[in-house]
Amino acid sequence: MNPLDILYGAAGAWLAAAVTGLLCGSWRPGLRTCCGLSALAGAAAVAAGGWSLVYGDTRVVAPGPATIVGGPLQLQLTSLAGVFVALLGIVAVAIALYAPRYHEPSRGTGVYLATYNLALLACLAVLAAGGMVTFLVAWETMSLTCYLIILRHPRSGETARGAFWFLALSEIGFLLVVAAFVILSAKTHATELDVMAARGHLVPGGWRAAAYLLALTGFGFKAGLVPLHVWLPEAHPVAPADGSAFLSGVVVKLGAYGIALFAFRLVPVAGSWPGLITMGAGAVSAAIGILYALRERDIKRFLAFSTIENTGIIVTAFGAAMVFRAYHQLALAAFLLIAGLYHVANHGCYKTLLFMEAGVIEHATGTRDMDRLGGLVHRLPRGAVIAFIGTLGIAALPPLNGFVSEWLIFQGLFQGFRTGSHLTAILIVLAAATLGLTGGLAIYAFVRGFGIPYLGMPRTTAAAGARESGQPVAGPALLAVACVALAVGAPVMLAALSRTARTVTGTSLGPLLLPGKLTVIPAHTDFSAFSPTYLTVFLVAACAVPALIYLAGRPRAGSVSVPVWDGGMVSFRPRMQYSAMTFSAPTRVTFDALYRPAVSVRRASDDDPAGRSGPVHYEAQVTPVFEQYLYRPVVRAVEWLADVVRPLQSGDVNLYLLYVFLVVLLAYLLGAV
Repeated sequence: MNPLDILYGAAGAWLAAAVTGLLCGSWRPGLRTCCGLSALAGAAAVAAGGWSLVYGDTRVVAPGPATIVGGPLQLQLTSLAGVFVALLGIVAVAIALYAPRYHEPSRGTGVYLATYNLALLACLAVLAAGGMVTFLVAWETMSLTCYLIILRHPRSGETARGAFWFLALSEIGFLLVVAAFVILSAKTHATELDVMAARGHLVPGGWRAAAYLLALTGFGFKAGLVPLHVWLPEAHPVAPADGSAFLSGVVVKLGAYGIALFAFRLVPVAGSWPGLITMGAGAVSAAIGILYALRERDIKRFLAFSTIENTGIIVTAFGAAMVFRAYHQLALAAFLLIAGLYHVANHGCYKTLLFMEAGVIEHATGTRDMDRLGGLVHRLPRGAVIAFIGTLGIAALPPLNGFVSEWLIFQGLFQGFRTGSHLTAILIVLAAATLGLTGGLAIYAFVRGFGIPYLGMPRTTAAAGARESGQPVAGPALLAVACVALAVGAPVMLAALSRTARTVTGTSLGPLLLPGKLTVIPAHTDFSAFSPTYLTVFLVAACAVPALIYLAGRPRAGSVSVPVWDGGMVSFRPRMQYSAMTFSAPTRVTFDALYRPAVSVRRASDDDPAGRSGPVHYEAQVTPVFEQYLYRPVVRAVEWLADVVRPLQSGDVNLYLLYVFLVVLLAYLLGAV
């Protein structure tokens, strides 16, 4: 069966789910039917994506007489898009299992789920687009439906702000992507992506570079590259938990897909500088993303900044692959492409899981503020285990999947000396060092992100009263299983991705990368190799031995509870615990120049004569550097321009006719010239 036939089935199921949600979402059976159809479509997408990973590209087809604005509907499933299609499918299945328990049946829920399933369909169309017009229409449709997902609760001012940031930056990025495609189409005289790629050599070097830089910036808005990232911490907290999971797990990855599409398929630019720019943008985004995550108390804002960090890691790998390709190190270029795509799949799974668990916490406690949580490991035990698996993955700790992909990326970057250029090698080493700093801070950040909400004592009554009954478990559990499978089954995943790299770059790494016995050896590397499968077995066994010794040697007599030594304190209270902000204080002090905090300390009253101190109010406001110094001046300039041109809108019909006459006259004069 042609994989496109499977995608047609997935598209039909998502369309049926949208209609079902719109018509029947206000009833519990209708809600479950909608989610069941969405899960069925997701499973089909996983199958189609896996097929393309193994068997490569399909030919471009235009099904029947169907057309869209400006051209025919052209579809193709490529090996490069396969990993993104499979990720889209598994995220859709997980959210479909999660949504019936997260949402209450209502008219608003039905409209929301209809919009969400249309967004899934638009994302699928982006990945299956075989022509420029199909891609652009699908891309804009995806942006508009995601805007509506963020607006789930439109009466909130914060929701309107987050949705506005998303839509405004998405539209700016869309215009840049259109410009990049127009350049390629004009120079290659084609709209079909395969033809554009085949005729890429016809595009002059300057125009090729311009097209790539436009695409990098345009897709960078969606991917969340710094300083184009400001919509993520604004939009993710206000969207529903499953909407945030979808945005971070899939939509942000489509930005990375667009960058890879131009970098490796449509317009490979000669020279190393495009790769160095891409690599540098990724490394800076990774470092700044995790630094800003460390100062957040809101769990969803914290995870949004972490998404910026992980997107930066992915783009760093893609940029380094471009650099090695420029120096004819094709095996290393293919290897880093594989590592970047692997991290796409890994991050899509564990970040979707963590956003879902953030929704569980908010449902159970009514808050996302870390400093108002604590002790949830006893009240949400299943969610705590699932969140712990996701935390191990995103912190890149062995043996989970995040460790495998980040280890591969580091091993590729360590080969920078093979370029033969001292300057390029130094820049690659700097990128590796930046990612090393990022990795260390990520462990620190997620010790905080898991420990403060789940461990210790409840800090509030709401946290103490949290209950797990009725909370969604199946969706996050599926993604936890996927994280473990991507770690233990790394050789299988790498074998599939090596076929993708062969299709995209023409370089086969199979025997070099996977010599057998479940061992992974990075290309051209003779000093490092490891087996994710054996490592997992070893770590599980190492943890099991102390547990077995304890179970075998523990006393059989009844246990006695005694007070724990508390350092001389009369009683230990929840407010004496580390808070999220005090835990990250050393980092915030170290990087004070980046955060630029405005600190105010004031007393509510003077100390009384008895020597008792009055309450002290401490407040630290972090300056949003990029928003204040980059976006606000642009907004002020637009507002000024709007004030200047406002008199043109007078309401006088005669004046409007004069405007039309002047425009026609100007067009005539330009045509005559």
